[in-house]
Amino acid sequence: MLNFLQFKNKQRAWYIFTVVLLLAVPCAVRAEPVDHIAAAVNNEVITGSELAFAVALNTRFGGAGADRKALESDTLDGLINRRLLIQEARRLKYVDVSDQELAAEVEKLSKRFGSEKAFHDFLNGLDVTPQEVSRMLGERLLVERFVEKKVGLFVRVSRDEAQGWFEAHASDYRGRRFSEVQKNIVALLTEQKIARELARYIAELRAKADIRINPQTNGHY
Repeated sequence: MLNFLQFKNKQRAWYIFTVVLLLAVPCAVRAEPVDHIAAAVNNEVITGSELAFAVALNTRFGGAGADRKALESDTLDGLINRRLLIQEARRLKYVDVSDQELAAEVEKLSKRFGSEKAFHDFLNGLDVTPQEVSRMLGERLLVERFVEKKVGLFVRVSRDEAQGWFEAHASDYRGRRFSEVQKNIVALLTEQKIARELARYIAELRAKADIRINPQTNGHY
């Protein structure tokens, strides 16, 4: 959970969250007292409570309205992608996350709820502990950093590419010179390139992975 998917740059981070992290489902969903396996990825499990937390969090901050079953399915798919990237990050030993960084991520999320009580009420409604939240947010941060190093550092957009985009979309920039919007165009094209490269990389990982989904997962956390 799981955007995703955004990296020194918020636009970039948002893309990653939407691709590999969280989507949405109402926060009234509760995990069952005895957790079950929603999916297994190379013998690592994604639990029902992890899926419930991901979909609830995304509904709260990402908006609702999509078909519920499709949304749950997409969320699980994103969590599978994230698990594959976590496994790669650990295998390649590219990045790490400190305890201080984990605490900062939890605090950042808590503040989005407006109060600590609202945050803890949200967690209690899902039977999710602060320790579980810390682990999941840590995994999200690990994925962000891994994708930035594995994909983002190698993506470049030339001035000619940006100029070509500017000319092809002249109506979007009416009355403005290329020099005024060049940085924005480069950021946009960089994000698009990262999206394509990340999708390709994830497809390669999935092709080699052993992925098993519990057929009873959808709608039954």
